[in-house]
Amino acid sequence: MERGLSPDRILRYFDHLLDGVEAAHLKGVIHRDLKPENVLYDAPHDALVVADFGIAHFAEDELFTLVETRPNDRLANFQYAAPEQKYRGRDVGRAADIYALGLMLNEMFTGEIPQGTDHKTIIGIAPDYRYLDDLVNSMLRQDPAARPPSIEEIKKELIGRRQEFVALQQLDAAREQVIPVTELDDPLINDPPRLVNIDYDGSSLTLILSRQVNQKWVNAFHIMPYRQALFGYSPDRFSFKGNKASIPARHDLIQQLVDNFKMWLPIAAQQYQMMMQQEKNEAERQARERLRAEVERRDQIARVMQNVKI
Repeated sequence: MERGLSPDRILRYFDHLLDGVEAAHLKGVIHRDLKPENVLYDAPHDALVVADFGIAHFAEDELFTLVETRPNDRLANFQYAAPEQKYRGRDVGRAADIYALGLMLNEMFTGEIPQGTDHKTIIGIAPDYRYLDDLVNSMLRQDPAARPPSIEEIKKELIGRRQEFVALQQLDAAREQVIPVTELDDPLINDPPRLVNIDYDGSSLTLILSRQVNQKWVNAFHIMPYRQALFGYSPDRFSFKGNKASIPARHDLIQQLVDNFKMWLPIAAQQYQMMMQQEKNEAERQARERLRAEVERRDQIARVMQNVKI
């Protein structure tokens, strides 16, 4: 920041900060001490990393005790603290981190931390990014409830402004990992169904899977490009219910049907994953288009109101 950064590079770095803080929030952690000194630079990957969660788990009274009894300690640095952090008894939540991020975004462009009115604004440094001033102002609201309620909302504003590198994130609860929303979080993909048992009543073969399948998985099984069918016993002949697949079968074909079914399972799994990824990508594309349309609608209304004279 001291040497200066190009605007496009600033937003990419800011996106790194958003990802890091959002990952913490999704896992239930509030940083509460965000500032440039607590951000590391990973030179080989040209990436920023949010660090030093040392006070994230302190109780409010413990923080104030440290600040009051050790005035030279780093915790006394309230330059990036939200208004609610400066008084006892105030609820300090995700909004405090959002406030600090707003200060840092403005500082990355202007070299100054907003304090009071008439501070340096982004439009004066990078006119093409004038919309960021409104975003910063919303992040610096005195009332925490008036700030963007989540990092996701900040990202949506940037996505609506055609910052294509910005990606939304979600928590994969099963793996306890934060992943992009475009990454598939599906038990049928993470742990594909396997054949675990069979049953035969003399006329119908039932194959029991390790987990239940949904209709989309069944569709993938039925339409997959299979390599061979046994005397007309193709994948689309199997009916599914829950974790069971069944098909009418002669007794002399049971072993071959079981072998074919086992061979088709991984092919169906690949087909299902491909179908779900395409569906996910299309949903993401449509969501981004809606965000862009909403931003353009707001901008048009603002231009109309600006030119109206009473």
